[in-house]
Amino acid sequence: MSRIRLLTLALAAAVIPAVSHAQDTTKRDTTKKESTAAKVGRQTGTSLDKAAKTTSHNVKAMGKATKTNASHASDATATNAKHAAKATKTNASHAADATETNAKHAAKATETGAKKAAATTKHNVKKATADTVRPQPKP
Repeated sequence: MSRIRLLTLALAAAVIPAVSHAQDTTKRDTTKKESTAAKVGRQTGTSLDKAAKTTSHNVKAMGKATKTNASHASDATATNAKHAAKATKTNASHAADATETNAKHAAKATETGAKKAAATTKHNVKKATADTVRPQPKP
């Protein structure tokens, strides 16, 4: 067991200086570090620049959208007026056709009613004259 401990110590003694040497060969950062206040100021300035740029872009986009919407609204109004005129013309035509059809139906109904009335009157006259000409059978 002591041999294993000795071997471990010898290995550790060889590795530690190698790691320390590797750390010493790295370059040190010689640039001056930015203070927190300077960093915050720089970031705030950048944020303000971005916000101004975004606002400018949004204003331009909104102006373009307003122009497009106005154009679409005028087109829609013109289309709606055309549709309304066409619908009015169609409705007037349908109303005229319906009036003509209704007149035909009324005339036909009157004619049919007159025929039925004449037939009923004829039937009633026959029945009435038959009763007076022939005596009714006694029950």
